Amino acid sequence: DDEDLAHEVVDCFLEDIPRQIAALRNFIEGGDTNGAERQAHTIKGAAANVGGERLREAAYKIEMAARGGAPLESVKACLADLEGQFDALRLAMTGDF
Repeated sequence: DDEDLAHEVVDCFLEDIPRQIAALRNFIEGGDTNGAERQAHTIKGAAANVGGERLREAAYKIEMAARGGAPLESVKACLADLEGQFDALRLAMTGDF
């Protein structure tokens, strides 16, 4: 029931995730599948903590693709979905429709 804490958590999440996504993109573009897997796992956990189920699922797909040795182009293709899911979650969290 701590509304101020809830706002603080949301604000931190919305500020941090774009940096996390940028790091994921850098790992993918650099051909670092291990880094991409770890970074996707981090995003997955953060999304789960705030109830962002679709973002969590998108991060999970990237994590599993990177872990499974999928071609980097396949992993990169999943990134657009992850970014779209973050945008949708951001809009839902901020009410900017």
